[in-house]
Amino acid sequence: MKFMRSIAFPVVVMLVIGMALMMTISTILTLTFLLLSSDTEGRQTVPLDILGKLLQSSKSYTPSGQLKLNIGGISADIIGSAEQQPDFWYLLSDGTQTITHGVVPPSVQKALNTVSDQISSFQFHYTTGEVTYQGLRLVDDANPQAFVVLGGVSFTGVQTIFVALWGIGSQGLYHLLGVVLVATATIAAIAVKRVIASPVRRVVNSAEKIDGLPNGRSISDRDTPSELKPMVAAFNTALSRIDDAFEAQRFFLASASHELRTPLTKLRIKLEKIEEPAIRDVLIRDTARLASIVTTSLQLARLSGQSLAFAPVDLAHAARQIVAEHVPAALRQGVEIEFKAPEERIIISGSEAALRVALDNLIMNALCHAQGTEMLVIEVLHPCILRVTDRGPGIPDAERSSMLKPFVRGAGTAVEGAGMGLAIVSQIMSAHNGSVALSDATGGGLVVSLTFPAG
Repeated sequence: MKFMRSIAFPVVVMLVIGMALMMTISTILTLTFLLLSSDTEGRQTVPLDILGKLLQSSKSYTPSGQLKLNIGGISADIIGSAEQQPDFWYLLSDGTQTITHGVVPPSVQKALNTVSDQISSFQFHYTTGEVTYQGLRLVDDANPQAFVVLGGVSFTGVQTIFVALWGIGSQGLYHLLGVVLVATATIAAIAVKRVIASPVRRVVNSAEKIDGLPNGRSISDRDTPSELKPMVAAFNTALSRIDDAFEAQRFFLASASHELRTPLTKLRIKLEKIEEPAIRDVLIRDTARLASIVTTSLQLARLSGQSLAFAPVDLAHAARQIVAEHVPAALRQGVEIEFKAPEERIIISGSEAALRVALDNLIMNALCHAQGTEMLVIEVLHPCILRVTDRGPGIPDAERSSMLKPFVRGAGTAVEGAGMGLAIVSQIMSAHNGSVALSDATGGGLVVSLTFPAG
């Protein structure tokens, strides 16, 4: 069962066992106190009454109709303990047949003979030798002619407590206690589980709010029970160590990329002076590719592990400005850029700087890899979609998901690249809680759709 694997299960079990032990011990202590604090007569009354009722309830008949006692289990042990006492006696009658044990004292017999049938149950005292005993006569409510008379009971304190405990059970008290325990267990199973689950759920909710970025991410320990504080502290310590390692890695990547840009620029200038065209062109192309890798690595390092500063951004206005900056380079490559956007503003919550990086990468990817395209269409659509469409060879379905990972290039592309353009776009959209979708363009080509949450 699912509940048995819950941390509330052992708590409920311990609670029920504790209550059962408490009820048992308190019952025994209460009976002991009452019996020890009572006089001799009071201590005789309890077992005498229980023995009388036990004899009444044990009355049965043989197949031939003869009256007999049908006693077993603990009842037999109690009757047996009484019968071992020399002065114990009883007389059980159903009105026509009688069962006796021991010797009924003559004084008692004489008094019983004079008792009117109108008298039901009563207690009396008699003396045997120098000992005064208490006697009891009980009449069956269902049959006034049936009765039991007994006396000569002299139990020890332990025996009296044992008989009293059995008597309480025979009256249904233990069943009542069982119902109480079942009700307690049911209530505890619900209440305890909720009490335990509530602080755990608060910790879980706090953990779910961690955005996956460093810079002091942690689980709040406010209102956290003391038992959970070590776990929260250990988790926060682990997060801090991960943040430190991630920050060191990001710092190294950013520093390396930054330091490489200047030497690459100087190298490019020197390569321009090589007189052999074939060698110069190859070296310049390789240097340009290396510079592209360094630039995109620097972008990736800046975007990784930092929270973007979000603000309301007009998607159409920002995209129009970015596209305008790429038009001259596109025209030099013989590619026209068509921009489409609605007249009204489309507001998103995001980082305009990150949006610029994403659209820059999409346009440059299209200009670089969409060989043969003469038109690049960039659209801003409702509700919050930015779409870039080219007429190049596209990307096969099997490769699209992997193209959003760093350093992955298309298998059939003839143009060398860093393989990080779409990965950077994917990371930017993830930071915006948006999505990237790659699909086929009508008539051939690739459509890249960026979907932003509504601002």
